[in-house]
Amino acid sequence: MINQFYAQNSKLVEKILKELQKNCRLNLDEIGKKCGCSRYKVAKIMKELEKKNVIVGYSAVVNPTKTNLNYFILLVKRTSQPFDEDMIKKIPFTREVDFVPNVNINSIATLYVHGSYDWVLAFTAPSIAEAKEFCNKIFKYYSKYIENLELLTIVAPFRMNGLIMASNEEIEQMIKIL
Repeated sequence: MINQFYAQNSKLVEKILKELQKNCRLNLDEIGKKCGCSRYKVAKIMKELEKKNVIVGYSAVVNPTKTNLNYFILLVKRTSQPFDEDMIKKIPFTREVDFVPNVNINSIATLYVHGSYDWVLAFTAPSIAEAKEFCNKIFKYYSKYIENLELLTIVAPFRMNGLIMASNEEIEQMIKIL
């Protein structure tokens, strides 16, 4: 059903999604003007996209350089050991539950990937110490299934969720260091 809806409105749907990804706080009139349609058409399309889980939520993109949080990426290499049924039920991929209890992190993304690693977890934490505590607990809790973990600290975010996070001067300065 969504494929038929999307096929009939594909160009407009793409424009609306692009505008929402740039700034989901725009009102329907503003989105309509930018996309060349009425606010009613925008509302109808957004409602349909929400109903079909194409749009699954709206959130703020926080500039990490303006907060006391640090952004981290955790790369996880799996062993060949298949998950047992109990572990499958414990892994919080389909519900809002922590990967491990009592750690001070905020999960941003969990991605299953193809390459040298199998999973990528993006998260924020107040410090490297708390990020490492999270990694240690992940390894302890899932040790039978993890071959290797690699923790990366995001030093300078240039762009996140399509939005520029640094000024031109900051970007130029960072490029000189690279």
